[in-house]
Amino acid sequence: MNESVVVIEDGVKRYGTKLALNRVNLKLERGMRCGLLGPNGAGKSTLIRTLTGILRLDEGQVSVLGESPEAARSRVGYLPEERGVPRRAKVGEWLAFLGKLRGLTAHEARKRALHWLEKVDLPGVERSRCRELSKGMQQKVQLAAALQHEPDLLILDEPFSGLDPVAVQLLEDLIREASERGATILLSTHLLPQAEALCDHVLLLKQGQTLASGSLQQVLAQGHPKIELRAETGPPHAVKIGNDRWIIEAQDSTIDEVFREAAQWTGVREIRRTGRQLRDFFSDDADG
Repeated sequence: MNESVVVIEDGVKRYGTKLALNRVNLKLERGMRCGLLGPNGAGKSTLIRTLTGILRLDEGQVSVLGESPEAARSRVGYLPEERGVPRRAKVGEWLAFLGKLRGLTAHEARKRALHWLEKVDLPGVERSRCRELSKGMQQKVQLAAALQHEPDLLILDEPFSGLDPVAVQLLEDLIREASERGATILLSTHLLPQAEALCDHVLLLKQGQTLASGSLQQVLAQGHPKIELRAETGPPHAVKIGNDRWIIEAQDSTIDEVFREAAQWTGVREIRRTGRQLRDFFSDDADG
């Protein structure tokens, strides 16, 4: 029997008259990697803050690892979107302090701090003060802080923001390692290709409401197959998605015929069939 790590039932959160979350449901089991996706103002940050105990729902139920979010904090790793480390603190001492807050002994906290600094490719910085590190290095220190106690639930809010390609690959590897260890991952990101590559489940929000939820395979199976092509001008019924890129949606029964007609369109440089992608859910927000 799989353990429910995160459960939100009919979650409602209001800010005055605005509904930030409107009857949102979410259930994550051990080892799942869930992408939390949506445009600005969708409710992603509000949902994360309810899971970390920063906010409380106005209606509905929430549990984390079978407890209240406040009671489960020592078993949760959290990388907030708002980056920040104590500038005057020494890196190793700060990480060890956080480790002790999460239940580690002093010896184990120091040991884990050094281990995770190496894991995030920052060996030898434990005696440096945080203010001496670049922003990218500080972000890696925060990532080490979220991972060092090997949490059962890892919540990452826009973790790829500001990272160079090497650091992005490192983070992707660490996310997969944590999942293989059995941790549940909740990843909030606006980088949809990364979500498709890393996540096996998704929750898509817009204006506080659920657009789609479930396994990535189930969500992407919704809708019709598409034809994507590159041309200066698109054929009839094509929707422009880039400077020279177009999408045509077709029924399963007519996809072959539509493909042949599109391939004969003047100026087509490239054409391929594709299934639904996560970006299709937010196509109305692409230009906003």
